[in-house]
Amino acid sequence: MTPHGPLYCETGHPWLFMAEPVNTITNAFIVLAAILAWREVRRAKVGMPFDLTILLFLLFATGIGSFFWHAFRTRVALAFDALPGLLFLFVFSGLWINRLFGRWAAIFGAFGLLIAAAGSIYLTVTLFPVMRTFPPAISLAPGYATISLIGFSLVVVTVRKIGWTSAEIVAGALVCAITAAVCRSIDLAVCSVIPFGTHFLWHILLSTAAYLGIVFLLRQKVREAHASTGSCFDRLSMRS
Repeated sequence: MTPHGPLYCETGHPWLFMAEPVNTITNAFIVLAAILAWREVRRAKVGMPFDLTILLFLLFATGIGSFFWHAFRTRVALAFDALPGLLFLFVFSGLWINRLFGRWAAIFGAFGLLIAAAGSIYLTVTLFPVMRTFPPAISLAPGYATISLIGFSLVVVTVRKIGWTSAEIVAGALVCAITAAVCRSIDLAVCSVIPFGTHFLWHILLSTAAYLGIVFLLRQKVREAHASTGSCFDRLSMRS
C-alpha cells in the first residue's frame, strides 16, 4: 500500500494530468454503462423506479470517483471510488434477493453478503499470515470468492424460480464480475508482459456486469407490469 491506496502497473507512469492514463480513461466505460442502462429504463416505459434510479446514480458515481482516483490518487478520490461501488453491490444484492425471497430476506441477505466477504478476508489473513505480505488485490481474493459462490447460488435459485431466460442475464453479469476480479487481482503480476497491467479490464468487465444486473432487474419489473395489466384485463372481461 502507498499513502494513497493500492499500487497498479501504471502507478508512477503519468501522462498529461493522469497519474494512471489507461486506468483513468477506461472509466468512460463505467459512465457509458450507466448511460446505456438509463436508456434501457427509459425505453421500457415503466417510469424511473426509485430502486433502479439509485443503482444508476451509484454506477455513474463509481465511474466519476474512479476517474478522479486514478487520475490524481488522493485519499478523498479513493473514498469516492470505493464507496459507491460497495454501495452498488449492497443495493443490487438486496434487490436481487428481494425478487427471490422477499423484503426481509433481502435486508439480511445484503448485509450477510458483505459480512461474509469481509469475514472470509479476515479469517484467511488470520489463518495464513503470509497473506499480509501479498498485494491488496491478492489479499481480497477470499472476498471475491465468497461473493462469487453466493452469486452462483442466487443464479441457481433464479433459474428455478424465474426461469433460465431471465436468469441468463444475471448469470452473464456474474461471469463478467468474476473475470473482472481475476483481472484486478493479477494486475501487478503481469506488468512485465502488459506494461499498463490488467486493472483497466476490471473497469470494463465490472461495468458490463453492473449494466446486465440493472437490465435483469428492469426486465423483472416489465414482466410484473405486464402481468398486472393482464390480470386487470382479465377482471374486466369477467365483469363484462
